Amino acid sequence: MVTELKLFLGLQIKETRNGIYVNQTKHVNELLKKFKLKDAKEMRTRMYPTTCLGLDEESNKVDNSQYKAMIGSLLYLTTSKPNILFTIRLYARFQQDPREAHFTAVKILFKYLIGTSNFGLYFKHNKEFRLISYYDANYVGDKLERRSTSGSCHLLVET
Repeated sequence: MVTELKLFLGLQIKETRNGIYVNQTKHVNELLKKFKLKDAKEMRTRMYPTTCLGLDEESNKVDNSQYKAMIGSLLYLTTSKPNILFTIRLYARFQQDPREAHFTAVKILFKYLIGTSNFGLYFKHNKEFRLISYYDANYVGDKLERRSTSGSCHLLVET
C-alpha cells in the first residue's frame, strides 16, 4: 500500500501541483503545551535586539534539565525553521549553568513560535537550480570566550 506522505518524524508534508510544503505546526503546538507556554503572549521577534547574554553568576540558577530539554526540542524544529538556528545556538552555550536571564530568553523564543507555528519551507518544482554559498569568519570576535566564529548561508536558486 503506497499512499501520499503527510507526516514523517514530526514533519508535516503537503504536496501541491507547484511544489512541496514542509512545516512542524503540530510539533510546535505539542512543545508549547509541554512547557506550559500555550497561553503565553505572542512575540514578533526571536529575541530582543538589545539581548546580550553572558556568563551570569549573580542571578538565580534554573533547572538544568528543563533548560536542556527546551534547547533540544528547539534544535529539532530547525529542520523546517532555519531562521531560529542562530538564536538556539546562542542559548545552547549556557546549558551547563543556566540562569534566569537565559531561561527568560528561551521563553521569548517559544513565544515567537506561537505566532509562527505554521511557517515552514516550500520547495517549488523546478528542473533548473543553482547553489550559491556565502561564508564569513570573525577571528576572536566572541567577547564571551574569545573564540573565532564563522557562518555560512546557502541559497538554492532557480535559474
